[in-house]
Amino acid sequence: MLALRGLEKLKRVFLHHGNTNLRSLSATSNFIQEKDGMLVKIDNPFREPQKGCILCNITVDYKNIQLLSQFVSPHTGRIYGRHITGLCGRKQKEISKAIKKAHAMGKFP
Repeated sequence: MLALRGLEKLKRVFLHHGNTNLRSLSATSNFIQEKDGMLVKIDNPFREPQKGCILCNITVDYKNIQLLSQFVSPHTGRIYGRHITGLCGRKQKEISKAIKKAHAMGKFP
């Protein structure tokens, strides 16, 4: 009951000041814009493009030594971590498995 009275007061305040457009703030990607008296949903212009790793569109193979050598330290021979390579979890796992397989096959020094 108390909440209804508060809403009625808010309506009167907005209508009294001539502001009939109530904007809702939300974290969704749709913004509401008024066009010719009609409300139209548009995409969020401030949304950053989705980040993807550099290998998501590439197939990882143990025979591609040139690709695998970019993820191994030349001094120590250790595989770089995800925080250094910037790969997603799936591709980092594929890279590490391919490097280990290439070592086992003798293709990778």
